[in-house]
Amino acid sequence: ELSTLAVEFNDLTDRLQKTEDGRRQFVSNASHELKTPLASIKLLADSVVQNENMSIEEVQEFLGDISQEITRLTRITERLLLLTRSDVKVQTSLTRVDMSYIVDRASYMLEPMAEHLDIDVRCELSDGCIVLAEEDGIYQAVFNLMENALKYNVKGGSVVVYTYIKDDKVYCIVDDTGIGMPHGELEKVFERFYRVDKARSRETGGTGLGLSIVKTTVEQFGGTVWAENRHPCGSRFT
Repeated sequence: ELSTLAVEFNDLTDRLQKTEDGRRQFVSNASHELKTPLASIKLLADSVVQNENMSIEEVQEFLGDISQEITRLTRITERLLLLTRSDVKVQTSLTRVDMSYIVDRASYMLEPMAEHLDIDVRCELSDGCIVLAEEDGIYQAVFNLMENALKYNVKGGSVVVYTYIKDDKVYCIVDDTGIGMPHGELEKVFERFYRVDKARSRETGGTGLGLSIVKTTVEQFGGTVWAENRHPCGSRFT
């Protein structure tokens, strides 16, 4: 009887640990999902506050962009609330998503950050780069990659983003002239909580979750993602 009780106790302990691990993972993922639209809203609002000579038309345009990001934030919040009410994985509805539009939108939202960091951003986008995915998820993945390319770059550096089709596959590539990654750590960058430059991550507010979520999101829709170092410096995420 004591042996049976011990086994049951161990099983209960394991279940409680898995529940706690799941809760922590949910909180981490939720925090990071909310971070992207909130960062965009802050960038847009700061642009209005810091520009004293902005016209009414420009202010209205920025407010329109802020409204769009709030709508995106609302969709994400509703999805997270659904997760808390259910033990099953949230079913996302897949639609035809134009990757070139996604990149162009993310570039526009990150423009104030690029100007602040003195980094040139260029997009070379092809037509017809359509994938079957969930738009908010793919947007966040692209936004995260481009935001990282800015954060881990050097003053006066550059970021170039490409979209194109090859062998019936859609490619999205983010190149930067930043700090790059140590040899042998390219695979690790997609691991949860892994950070190449811990000091820089603390400085920029990095959580070590961004690339892990990028990988999970891309693979969820049947895609793949990988990282390379560029010569003579910088990184490439495909």
